Amino acid sequence: MDYDKLKEHYDNVIKKSKEFDSTKPVNDLNLLFPDFLDKLILCFGKYNEKYPSHDVYIVETYRSNNLQSEYYKSGKSKIRKNGMHHFGIAADIAFYIDGEFSYKGNYDYLRKIFTDEGLTVLNWELGHVQFIEVKDQETLRKSVLN
Repeated sequence: MDYDKLKEHYDNVIKKSKEFDSTKPVNDLNLLFPDFLDKLILCFGKYNEKYPSHDVYIVETYRSNNLQSEYYKSGKSKIRKNGMHHFGIAADIAFYIDGEFSYKGNYDYLRKIFTDEGLTVLNWELGHVQFIEVKDQETLRKSVLN
């Protein structure tokens, strides 16, 4: 992981975004770390080879600490602040199937593609994917926030 490149993205794109303190979910693809977005697009393409009628949709990209705190308080997240969404290296995924928003796509298959491509999925959050392993999260926080 190139933490310097990620810090540059965080400082120059995310922190300067009008969404930085948003209290609502954000799905702006520009806030995703470009290397992560490239991997997601590759994975979505592989998924669509098998399921051409399923459009993979990113429900949430960036998440402010304000919203993260609300998710934590309500039990929607185990992270109080500075989750991976906050750094643009996590996304929550759903599908458009036959023109309708859905959570009925083949998550098992998509998650296999994610892991085959070196991305990380969580066993407690089906639609979540992130760029780094959980064990590396604290190193990332220290590298980017210091």
